[in-house]
Amino acid sequence: SAVVRGARDAGGPLAVVGPPASALLAAAVRAGLRGVAEGFPDRAYAPNGSLVPRTAAGALVTDAVLVAARALGMVRDGQVAAQDGTVLGLQVETLCLHGDSPGAAASARAVRETLAAAGVLVTSA
Repeated sequence: SAVVRGARDAGGPLAVVGPPASALLAAAVRAGLRGVAEGFPDRAYAPNGSLVPRTAAGALVTDAVLVAARALGMVRDGQVAAQDGTVLGLQVETLCLHGDSPGAAASARAVRETLAAAGVLVTSA
């Protein structure tokens, strides 16, 4: 609620970015703000839809081709494979790539190229 209150009090056309179907996004919408669901193609998801903690093995997805495929699956198909192979429904409007991950620049290029090749229009909010 503090994040939503701060965004609302700041004024202007601010959006609140958060996990899909989260309490954060629901609170933003209730406050009259735009809630934007965010996906993480360079992070592993647990079967319950949460991110695998960075301290766990396999938490980071560093293969640029795989990151790009996961990004496309998120934006085009609304799904991503969890670490155990479970397919999760994940409706997102924006993607986050972590700049501190190994190969982040290559992953970003691959995501952009893959989305463009698939006809996905990439815009700013």
